[in-house]
Amino acid sequence: MISVPLRYATAGLAIVSTLLAQKGDRPGEVQAPPPAHIVIPPAPILTAEQALKTFTVAKGFHVELVAKDPLLGDPIAMQVAPDGKVWVLEMRGYMNDVDAKGEDQPVGVIAVLEDTDGDGVMDKRTEFAKGLVMPRAMSLVGDGVLVAEPPHLWFMRDTNGDGVADDKKEIASNYADTTNPEHNANGLVWMLDNWIYSANYTARFRYEGAGKFTRDGTITRGQWGITQDDTGRIYYNSNSDPLRIDAVPSAYLRRNPGFAAAGTNVQVAPARLPTYPGRVTPGINRGYNTLDKEGKLMSVTAACGPVIYRGELFPPEFRGDAFIAEPSGNLIKRIKLTEQDGAITGTNAYEGAEFLTSTDERFRPVSLYNGPDGALYVVDLYRGVLQHRTYVTSYLRAQIKSRDLEQGIGLGRIWRIVPDGAPKASFKSGLATAATAQLVDKLSSPNGWVRDNAQRLLVEKRDPAAAALLTAVAVAPAKPALARLHALWTLDGLGALDRATVLAAIADGDAVVCAAAIRLAEKFFKQPDGEALVARVAAVRRTEPAVRLQLALTLGEARSKVADEAMIALVLAAGAQPYLVDAVVSGLARREADYVEALVREAKDGGPAVKAAVTAATGSTMKGNDAVRLGRVLALVTHAETPGWARTAVLDGLEKGLPRMSDGRVLAGNLSAEPKELVEFAAKGGSPEAERAKKLLASLRWPGKPGMAAAAVVKLSPEEQERFDKGKAQFAALCAACHQPEGQGLVGLAPPLVNSRWVNDDARILARIVLSGKADDNLVMPTLKAVLTDEQIAGVLTFIRNSWGHTAGAVTPALVAQARAAVATREEPWNDADLVDLMRELGIGRRGGRGGPGGPGGPGGFGGPRGPGGPDGAGGPPRKAN
Repeated sequence: MISVPLRYATAGLAIVSTLLAQKGDRPGEVQAPPPAHIVIPPAPILTAEQALKTFTVAKGFHVELVAKDPLLGDPIAMQVAPDGKVWVLEMRGYMNDVDAKGEDQPVGVIAVLEDTDGDGVMDKRTEFAKGLVMPRAMSLVGDGVLVAEPPHLWFMRDTNGDGVADDKKEIASNYADTTNPEHNANGLVWMLDNWIYSANYTARFRYEGAGKFTRDGTITRGQWGITQDDTGRIYYNSNSDPLRIDAVPSAYLRRNPGFAAAGTNVQVAPARLPTYPGRVTPGINRGYNTLDKEGKLMSVTAACGPVIYRGELFPPEFRGDAFIAEPSGNLIKRIKLTEQDGAITGTNAYEGAEFLTSTDERFRPVSLYNGPDGALYVVDLYRGVLQHRTYVTSYLRAQIKSRDLEQGIGLGRIWRIVPDGAPKASFKSGLATAATAQLVDKLSSPNGWVRDNAQRLLVEKRDPAAAALLTAVAVAPAKPALARLHALWTLDGLGALDRATVLAAIADGDAVVCAAAIRLAEKFFKQPDGEALVARVAAVRRTEPAVRLQLALTLGEARSKVADEAMIALVLAAGAQPYLVDAVVSGLARREADYVEALVREAKDGGPAVKAAVTAATGSTMKGNDAVRLGRVLALVTHAETPGWARTAVLDGLEKGLPRMSDGRVLAGNLSAEPKELVEFAAKGGSPEAERAKKLLASLRWPGKPGMAAAAVVKLSPEEQERFDKGKAQFAALCAACHQPEGQGLVGLAPPLVNSRWVNDDARILARIVLSGKADDNLVMPTLKAVLTDEQIAGVLTFIRNSWGHTAGAVTPALVAQARAAVATREEPWNDADLVDLMRELGIGRRGGRGGPGGPGGPGGFGGPRGPGGPDGAGGPPRKAN
């Protein structure tokens, strides 16, 4: 153990980079040691009691110990059960040394901790499940526990009451993989809508009772950790990107294949938010370019384990704020959230300070939680080595070795943060023994943890007597608004929500309750009296952003004249409300022409929302390639009665609908027929609109257009066509959730496949991307090496290379097999620089035509390729390369 401060890293440390090259090293990158003026203290292994003294927390708060080693070790997640027991997930195989020896060993544990003497500190341990290999998530559900042990998602049960699992059932066989723990599924959080969501995974699950689950596709979210606010909006983060939100439920934004709607994966707090550690932080993977002059981390690089504070113990101004773990900086950050017109923004809550810092380099907060007592709970993966070996640099290895950071494995703590004067920790919520009526009463609790768990227990119990009690709460103005909200969703989870209750809740004075009722009304639209309910929803005239946004989403599900008319009224009244136009257009698939014509007739002038709606709907029609509907929209440009703003908006939409390479270059767009009226209008000239139309028409081609060759057509053999068809189905099942059914991608989540350089270039490159994944800014496609066979990958690639105007040809399983062999030992995702080097290595020159610098992305869409330290997606916080 080093016992004296190191004033600077010796020259020998810099030499290590040459002698012991690491997988995280970048060719030609100079990894200079910390400057000589930075005093690096030793990093001794502290007892929990000693570590407690290293904390500095915001004024008016203090930290308490809940559990410590040896009662637990290597904790990465926890959950307080309704009976007050604390379930802890231990990833004991993670990074036992800098080379990750023993990572494949079955040493992971799910432990159940108890406080038997009531002093607020855990003192009893039972191992519910052991012998797990790199477990990474758990969730208490029904009479069992969902357990993620890649690639399996198990439902484990204790059937004889001894506290130990003796029965397990596989729920999914592709929940994460074992190749790279940096970027893998985790989370498993039961949200307000009764679906269980994960970070970094494209499926969600719904418990149906008796150990059965329904699976549904969804978008991928963040990297490590996932949480919700009081209204059920989902938050997550990754690496240097501290907080994102689904401002809109993701399923809506996949409705229109011609339109990539915004509203999910929305950045709340700016990337690289400044950090203020309580100590120097040289032990960061790329500390040579991420530290300030004092040797401290300058900005978030390991954001993970977020939680929205929803308790009543903290002062009121803390409610609804986000808390983010930053283990590389040995700190916990509070982000102040502000909502304005439906848009949420986040900023550092403190100027030049953090909510909590530690001077102990081994303090590694990786997951944060609300508790039954209103406290904030911290899972501390107490250790020196945080970064996975896949991304360790020579610089970091030298730091690890110089301070013996490999020592001290199998430790860990759980901390409790409370205001001064708070009662001692109490995990007894009374929920475990509560009768149905008592659980319904708990929905009125000011504590989000209590409400969430009461709702879950009610849905799990499926007591027929609950329906009447819940209905009474849902429509009772005297009950708290959040109680009414939970009652609605609990009724939905029980399958006991009726039309009358929905109608009553639509009239609720609270905007969030009203919006939830509007959303839940959709399930009744197709019933015999559904048209009357649609009319009732369409008649809602409220100005709150939450209600307007949900109306825009729900009315698109009705697909009726009265609903479309209401959506016109929404846009006319919307002003510049965020996401509203996207919500409207997402619900207009194949009805855009009717909507644009009607909106132009109704709008007296072109306000921001009106112009945006016309432009977006025109672009969607263009991408839908329906000659008749597109012709109707484009004809508006030629009509004398069409106002100038509308002509401009339509032409804007036509331009936005043109295909582009990922670097922004415009490609020729294909139409199924000549847009005659627009051609004639452009030929007459005499106006700025006619001149612009002429330029845009030059970028379009259609059958028989003079001077333009027809688009190439690749004919597939019967065998290739069969592979194409299977690949289409596989794409829909696995890839479309992020890249969308028509390959247009999703803003902030997954890049478009249409006209992607990597999709249309050499198939050897594309196969390697799918096998190993690809990182691009804050988007990361995870590896599919362990998920798909060579035949399946060949099918998907054949499909995407011969769809959406692509003519790149088929891909064979043999080519994929060769690529698989070539990347057998590769553990990190590709980036553009890597792929350029690979092209050079394979003797591939850059092709012209379709393409662009962006990669095909994939079912992932978060994170970063390398980072300064942590279990990342594996069992702890994500890391970002710098």
